[in-house]
Amino acid sequence: METTAKIKILKDLVHIQSVNGNELEVATYLANLFKENEITCEVLPTKDGRANLVAEIGSGKPVLAISGHMDTVAVNPDDWDQDPFTLTKVDGHLIGRGVNDMKGGLAALVIAMIELKQRQVPLNGTIRLLATYGEEFAEQGAADLTAAGYMQDVAALMIAEPTGYRICYGQAGSIDMTINAAGQSAHSSMPSLGHNALADLVNVLYQLQTNITQLIAGKTNPVLNTETLFNIDVVHGGNQVNTIPGQATAQVNLRTIPEVSNAELLKVFDETVATFNQTYNAQISLKAEMVVDPVIGDGNSRMIQLIKQVAQPYAERATYTAAEQQQNQQVMKQLGLPADQKTIPTLGTPGGTDARRFLIDHLNGADYTVFGPGNLSSHQPNEYLDQAMYLDFIKMYEALFPAYLATK
Repeated sequence: METTAKIKILKDLVHIQSVNGNELEVATYLANLFKENEITCEVLPTKDGRANLVAEIGSGKPVLAISGHMDTVAVNPDDWDQDPFTLTKVDGHLIGRGVNDMKGGLAALVIAMIELKQRQVPLNGTIRLLATYGEEFAEQGAADLTAAGYMQDVAALMIAEPTGYRICYGQAGSIDMTINAAGQSAHSSMPSLGHNALADLVNVLYQLQTNITQLIAGKTNPVLNTETLFNIDVVHGGNQVNTIPGQATAQVNLRTIPEVSNAELLKVFDETVATFNQTYNAQISLKAEMVVDPVIGDGNSRMIQLIKQVAQPYAERATYTAAEQQQNQQVMKQLGLPADQKTIPTLGTPGGTDARRFLIDHLNGADYTVFGPGNLSSHQPNEYLDQAMYLDFIKMYEALFPAYLATK
């Protein structure tokens, strides 16, 4: 496949506006590509324009699962220098919403499968693509595929989320919690006639943060290089300055590690709120929007060893702008790794991927990697992907996948 065709596939994917939905259109586009190349595929629609896609080349065991999600986060076009859904090339960078997170990685997986098929490369097993919907919120597409049995016979999992020339094999867990406070509206000159829901919310958030901080103190994970993270991200309450608010809502996010289980954290939420309600005659309620456990793979897995062998020459000749070099150094420092490391590093991150759903029954020690083209521009205006890196990853995947199957 010519370079222009590889860029066009990515351009077409970026043009499909799959902001938190509309993955069916993406899946249909990919299915047509696969069918043109006589590759077995199946689109699995759900509802409201959402769908998963499964495609396979090769046959038998072992099964190598490769995965990417089809949705993107929201976009404000006013913040961009160009149309976010028209792939634009500037100084070797391909710019567009989702190009980095993660339509570039998804396109690289698809093209690698097509080219392996076209060249009739012998495969001693099966390469199974799991393209998912809804990764950016709750990872429901991956949960659906796991429940349907698509992970049961899988020997290894690779997700093409953007890592650049780094290998990730650990992801923090996550808890998304909505906290509602109910009170009674009143005129602010007579607050005793009401009950300030926003004040209750602020106070219970403080108590929750205090109690969780005590629970997590001194407990870190060496692979993820982090402690449990507690973030208050959204607060809504009140609508007029001279009115006591009768309703208030907050949303908090926790990034969790094996050393402090999700069950322990949820217990703190429940106990803190119960005590607060009883003590202050409050009406605080909780709703867990998402609860997923951390996943930590095998840092010495066969796939990781193969990636280091195959990817090292590409990493050595990669070029970066001054801003990218500074960014890479900051990332390495934050992860506790030497900035001048010569070999491809393996690491864990506080972020999350569909792996937490795919590996629900094998959260520790799986042959699991995240390795895909990209950088830290995800979720930002003028999101971009280096074109040379995108093309390099296609070549690396075409070498990695048959090599992995041949060694099992």
